[in-house]
Amino acid sequence: MAQMWTEKYFPSSFDEFIGNSEIAQKAEEWAKKWNAGEKQPPLLLWGQTGSGKTCLAYLIAKQFKWDVVELNSSDLRSKDSIERIAGTASQNASMFASRRLVLLDEVDALTSRDRGGASAIASIVKNAQNPVILTATDIFSDKTISALRFICKAFEFKKINYLSIAKRLEQILKIEKITYDPESIKELARNSSGDMRSALLDLETLAFAGNVSMEDAKSLSYRERQQKVFGIMKAIFKGMDFAQIRSMRSQSDLSNDMLFQWVEENIPRQYSNADDVALAFDRLSRADVFNGRIYNRQHWGFLKYSTELAAEGVALSKQKPSNDFVMYQFPGLLSMLSKTSGLRNMKKQLGLKIGKLTNSSSRKVISADLPYLKMIFENRESAVALTASFGLEEKELAFLLDTTPETKKVQSILAEVSEILGQNARPKPAPFAEASEVNEDLEEVKKEVPDSDDEPAGPRTGNQTKLF
Repeated sequence: MAQMWTEKYFPSSFDEFIGNSEIAQKAEEWAKKWNAGEKQPPLLLWGQTGSGKTCLAYLIAKQFKWDVVELNSSDLRSKDSIERIAGTASQNASMFASRRLVLLDEVDALTSRDRGGASAIASIVKNAQNPVILTATDIFSDKTISALRFICKAFEFKKINYLSIAKRLEQILKIEKITYDPESIKELARNSSGDMRSALLDLETLAFAGNVSMEDAKSLSYRERQQKVFGIMKAIFKGMDFAQIRSMRSQSDLSNDMLFQWVEENIPRQYSNADDVALAFDRLSRADVFNGRIYNRQHWGFLKYSTELAAEGVALSKQKPSNDFVMYQFPGLLSMLSKTSGLRNMKKQLGLKIGKLTNSSSRKVISADLPYLKMIFENRESAVALTASFGLEEKELAFLLDTTPETKKVQSILAEVSEILGQNARPKPAPFAEASEVNEDLEEVKKEVPDSDDEPAGPRTGNQTKLF
């Protein structure tokens, strides 16, 4: 299996470490003193996810040829397990007499269900005979973790500057020989919010197509930073502990709708067993039923059922967790909506503009009249007259002509409209350049075009206002 880019392009030296260079320099000096036999206090690296805390720990071990003993929040959290794994490593050398680096990753999450783990960590940190590095996102939210500041050297990792991220991403794309738009890489770096790991994962995802464009970069612009969306997905699809999954979800700022979209997108990616997939979607559909009742009845008491079915319900749908790596994907529906948002906004403005002059609703204009208008605009004289009457802009005219704004056809019509308006000959809404004739043309077009599946056949009745 090909290496993930996060592994393939792991920094090979401190010079390649991106961001927080002063901390990296101090950590290197700390490691040199340990190598020289000078005992040093443990390092407590805390700050934003993806800013390089764990990466720096492994880089130190790589540079000084130390073995790494890691204990993270997914391991057992009891006092006995921490003392057995980390305690032994902190006191003894490895098989080949080299030092061991004890890495306690995500210690702020490690004590979320404290059963003596915090006191065990403090004891290990005080008595360690090998280098110890602890990482955390927030060291002030928990008093037991906050106390570690007084027995460790604490360094806060800041957001990585987006220009530094962009520079590194461009270097990687050149190595991989993948074409890209430089502005799209900057956009991707900005959207990462200083998270180098996320930026690299996003870049690898986009690079599968062989090219990275601005449109691709914008489709990945949404990110939840308060609690990693990937962390929540991992808890749902890998976890089997109801209380732990609920705790992870409740601590997140991820909205119920966004959680639903992410879970729906990634169920078939994570679950391979057909029964697991069927049960997961069944529970997700039940969550959707409750969402419908919430919207229809405004009974928000159903929200607890909806969220638990979408998260804990889907999590417990599997017979056993899979250890296979899965690249969780951004919801396809949201990507599609993001890509078409400009077109939808333009159609909405066009509907409002035409509806105002024809005493019709914008929704009716968009759904019923725009298809016929496109046919009428095939006639150049009608296109010029109606463009002047409605005051259409370049993009709106191009949409009705099924072309792009920079084409000669669009520009020549706009030039003719400008000439008409310049001569103070702008058509009035009443005649509309022989409105009766245009209206007759519209009726003829509608007769020739079959009725859509959305509306009953036959002539329209009632007080429907004609477009012309």
